Amino acid sequence: MYIRKSLEIPIYIAFVISFVIFPDNDLLPAYAQEISSKDKYLSIEDAVNIAIQNNPLIQAKKHKVGAAKGKIKQATLIPNPVVNLVAEEMPTHEIGLNESQNMVSLSQKLELGGKRRLRTDVAKKQKNILDLDTQTTIWNIRAMTKKAFFDLLTAQDELNLAKKNFEIAMSLKNLSNKRFEAGDTSKLTVLKAKVELSNAKTNVVEAQRKMFNATKRLQTTMGTVGTPLQKLVPIPVTDVQLIELKKLEELLLKNYPALQAQKSIVNLSLLRIKEAKRKRIPDINFSVGYKRLSATDDDTIQAGISLPLPFFNRNQGNIIEAKELSYKAKDDETTVRNELLLQLGNAFSMYTSTRELVRSFLDTIVPMAEESLEIARNGYKHGEFDFIEVLDAQRTLVITNVSYLKTLNGLFTSMTEIERLVGINISDIK
Repeated sequence: MYIRKSLEIPIYIAFVISFVIFPDNDLLPAYAQEISSKDKYLSIEDAVNIAIQNNPLIQAKKHKVGAAKGKIKQATLIPNPVVNLVAEEMPTHEIGLNESQNMVSLSQKLELGGKRRLRTDVAKKQKNILDLDTQTTIWNIRAMTKKAFFDLLTAQDELNLAKKNFEIAMSLKNLSNKRFEAGDTSKLTVLKAKVELSNAKTNVVEAQRKMFNATKRLQTTMGTVGTPLQKLVPIPVTDVQLIELKKLEELLLKNYPALQAQKSIVNLSLLRIKEAKRKRIPDINFSVGYKRLSATDDDTIQAGISLPLPFFNRNQGNIIEAKELSYKAKDDETTVRNELLLQLGNAFSMYTSTRELVRSFLDTIVPMAEESLEIARNGYKHGEFDFIEVLDAQRTLVITNVSYLKTLNGLFTSMTEIERLVGINISDIK
């Protein structure tokens, strides 16, 4: 088991992680040997750091943020000026510019209504949203890594439990053989003991398969597929204190980056409306040029301003679209908020229930199941109980321990989910 007998002091996943400890080597498939590594240990913090560094999804998000920086730079730029070279009234009898009217002009588009500043603000807001999205991904990967780490520890505990059950079945088989040789039991009892031993051996192999799969899941989450996994460091759980749902909800609404991103999307949609309205203001094209009149040998200066008249197109359609998308963004924010609160409520419910169940397992259920098996074994040894009663007690203990491990895994899973949503460790919640 990887939890201490008291929940009032720090709880430890206190079993020695050992991949090859069973004396009967023919029970260990080749893949069970693969996950062993000498004198190297991996803590959950190391696993999280490796996952954040190697996960390709996080790297892809960071590249999107880098691209957004380019958009901000582009948004600050003003339109390029345009140079026009024009030759007019060029005679057909002579190729050249001697008798033509030649003009060189420079035109510049002048954006009015603060369009460039608004465009820059939109680009900055988009980058902020991508930053928050990247942070959300990091939080999710951290939680996935912790969950995979917990699952592997649970799988190792289940393997140790299966091996212990095998040892019990082996001792019962040996005891049955001795009693049969002494004439105190029947051949049927010996056969039942051998069948139970065979089942126990099968359970060991199945537990090894589950541990192998759990190892692969952790390696995949960490982005280290193909690299041998180091031995895992036992995890201290510093506190399983009672916490208030209201406090957790406050932390979620304050900290969770996906929700903050959704709020930024609402603000962005308001900027989009403002930007669409500003586009109703026409931009001015200013030009100035030099013109040479070859026929009269005169030099002239020309200047002009062109201004579109917004009679028909006043960007009405884009303004309507921006407003509707703003309404949608507000509804999406409410949807995301409610969904996150629902997830938090579910995790909190599991946390409180599994916390009490773990206490019950430790204080009463597991000790009673162990005592029941010990009484049955001693009674069978002295002829007070039959073999069926011993099997029932043994199976009860196995089922009890498996249920305990699942409950404990549920407790750690709920803790990880709560910490993912509120952004801090449960032990740091005051």
